[in-house]
Amino acid sequence: MKNEYDIIIVGAGPAGISAGIYAVRAGRSVLIIEKFAPGGQLGLIGEIENYAGFEKINGFDLAQKFESHAKTLGVDFVFDSVISLESHDDYKIVNCQNNTFKATAVILALGCHSRELNIEGEKEFKGKGVSYCALCDGNFFRNKNVAVVGSGDSAFSDALYLSNLCNKVYVLTKENLKLNNYAENEFDDKENVLLMKGANSKKIVGSEKVESLEYETNGEIKTINVDGVFVAIGRVPDTSMLKGVLKLDNKGYIETNDNMESSEKGIYACGDVRANSIRQIATAVGDGAIAGTYASKFVLKKIFEKKIKA
Repeated sequence: MKNEYDIIIVGAGPAGISAGIYAVRAGRSVLIIEKFAPGGQLGLIGEIENYAGFEKINGFDLAQKFESHAKTLGVDFVFDSVISLESHDDYKIVNCQNNTFKATAVILALGCHSRELNIEGEKEFKGKGVSYCALCDGNFFRNKNVAVVGSGDSAFSDALYLSNLCNKVYVLTKENLKLNNYAENEFDDKENVLLMKGANSKKIVGSEKVESLEYETNGEIKTINVDGVFVAIGRVPDTSMLKGVLKLDNKGYIETNDNMESSEKGIYACGDVRANSIRQIATAVGDGAIAGTYASKFVLKKIFEKKIKA
């Protein structure tokens, strides 16, 4: 494994691998650094039905196809944890736990992770009834009963979306929550949505898949029978190491222009970690294509400048 590349991509999810494919096809040497496994969050998704070209595919299988495609074209992969990023005029340094790499351009496809409830049964039933994306997985629960856990706009939006697919939607919110009138009125028009204020989720129960959700209200433990639990308590971008390096929005997402370029020349961002992304596989792949293309153009510009100076 060499230590210097034209482009280094941090993150091997759909955005990162797409960026790698476009960059290597533009003639650039490309390294993708991933701390876990190729595919990123895809490995946690069950069946996927909304990615063009695949009527139905398992998330893990799609992740393997992404990786295989990139490797066939000549993209290098290394598994390591990025600790810091240094930006210099003519090069970037990516410091990892076990290695240090140098590149002309860097593409950040760090992704983000969903906040978890951290209750019993949640990890056990991920992909088996526990979901963090109503838009991704809602169709698998058509005509079934589901619970949405959360108190913010995303939870209300998920509940309204699921109300058009599911038989019944229970919305469990925090204690002393005061909803705005718009959300209250929206739920009033949905006979199959039950808003449960002050219901604190305690345990997800099932055998091979989710069968019920235990919650506490007024000091009493109760149970609702559901086929799915949608957790909607927010997402967290993996950008802690970038504070002071790049411009982030108030939630920690990387701000970019239409070319996926960040506030720092030669550093690009794509996929879930980018501000204003709708965080879907298709949009991540699109972001990656743009980032890979413009990062390649940046590298060519730097090569041309060096020739002129020489």
